[in-house]
Amino acid sequence: MIKKSLLIIGLISFLNANSYQEWLDSQNSQYTQYKKSMDEEFSDMLKKDWEAFKAMSTPSPYIKPKPIVMPKIKQEIVVPKKDIKTSPKVITKPIKIVKIPKVKIIIPLKKIINEDVVKKEIIKEEIKPKIDETIKTTNINFYSQNIEIKYDKKMSFNISSIDKNTISSFWDSISKTKFQKVVNQVNKKSKELNLNDWAKYQFVNKLGYSIYQNNNSANLFTWFILTKMGYDTKVGYNKHRIYLLSTIKHSLYQVSFFNLNNKKYYILTPNGRVGNIGSVFTYKGNYPKASKKLSFYMDGNIKFYTNLKQKDLRFKYFGKQYTINTKYSLDLIDFYKTFPQSDYRIYFGKDNSISLSNSILSQLQPLINGKSEIEAVNLLLRFVQTSFEYKTDQKQFSYEKVMFPEETVFYKYSDCEDRSIMFSYLVKNLLNLDVVGVKYKDHLATAIAFSSNISGDGFNFRNKKYTISDPTYINANAGMAMPKYKNSKFKVIVN
Repeated sequence: MIKKSLLIIGLISFLNANSYQEWLDSQNSQYTQYKKSMDEEFSDMLKKDWEAFKAMSTPSPYIKPKPIVMPKIKQEIVVPKKDIKTSPKVITKPIKIVKIPKVKIIIPLKKIINEDVVKKEIIKEEIKPKIDETIKTTNINFYSQNIEIKYDKKMSFNISSIDKNTISSFWDSISKTKFQKVVNQVNKKSKELNLNDWAKYQFVNKLGYSIYQNNNSANLFTWFILTKMGYDTKVGYNKHRIYLLSTIKHSLYQVSFFNLNNKKYYILTPNGRVGNIGSVFTYKGNYPKASKKLSFYMDGNIKFYTNLKQKDLRFKYFGKQYTINTKYSLDLIDFYKTFPQSDYRIYFGKDNSISLSNSILSQLQPLINGKSEIEAVNLLLRFVQTSFEYKTDQKQFSYEKVMFPEETVFYKYSDCEDRSIMFSYLVKNLLNLDVVGVKYKDHLATAIAFSSNISGDGFNFRNKKYTISDPTYINANAGMAMPKYKNSKFKVIVN
């Protein structure tokens, strides 16, 4: 109805205007008034419709705790000759070594020691155009990158109390500023770094804290900016804190959430994990057109190219020793530390960092070239089974943590799900074979759809035969399930 009214008003304005520019100015004015009206109505709603809601939490996806020790086959078993004979030669995917671009590091003026450089910087400052007094600048350190953001000084806001009136006043105040300039800068930087939604949230939250130096204000700022970017977010509060809430495209575990209007709103915090917070006050209404659900999925590589480290991984395959030199980004490791436990498809579907892919894939590919599919898969299995030490998340972190391949390389220990994700990553990037996750009540393995019939344990799924290939069962070949899971029920994870 509002859109039709705007169209009618627009047509009338166009007919009465003396020029196209007058009509265009009229349209811009009407749209600005329309947005102002939306913000005012939303601000008024925030003064009224708040209710107390009790937080809930989804526990770990495992019905039983994972085994403390995994079984091991003492001696590697030779693959039956008939399986090797019928297994076609592996067709490896071409490995494209991507050149890592040089990242320009911004050095603050106070850190420059060379006097000549300082003089040049001063001269540059002298010839700069007049500074806009309505704009302030802040710098945030975002995973080794120093990023400068300009914002309207009228965004300043002091929280005197935590209640719905303060929250409504914040929205009313910031909506009258030049906030779109901040949104544009966030979108531009997100595109440059190929940030996923979770990384965008982290970026906006860091920016909010840099401006306000207060967690509650940072949450209000993040709520406002994400909402203006079209995300379905809310805020809630209790006696001491203001919380940011958001709908998520997939499941999160061990994170508090609220059911509102038949939707789950999860509590978001920079470290990713929120225990039971009891009850909070929040509202049921929504800001118009803010309907996007936040996603943790990553489309391509997040461009964190600095702070690289390397690590040698050693394994044996039928008596021969191999060493794989890997490279990974500590910035990505720090970023992944903030991930709450998410749907397994997020991890199985991840395109990994250029640094890791350049190093690990290029060194493993020559080892499987010319081999049969079954032999190539078994070599990759042995790499994952024996290059890493096993320990459950509860023992290593005191909470459930699913790792991306970079993390499995970085941390000293890993468990079944981490190895399954690493193995799946290798198979998908080196071989033209389908791989799926196999989720038991207390264990996670993988299964592969070979081009030929392979002896051993397997199952039919979507008109294909998948052969169990367990990267945690030490020295086991494809087709060998752990004895305790041979007849166990499982779910298939498809990425």
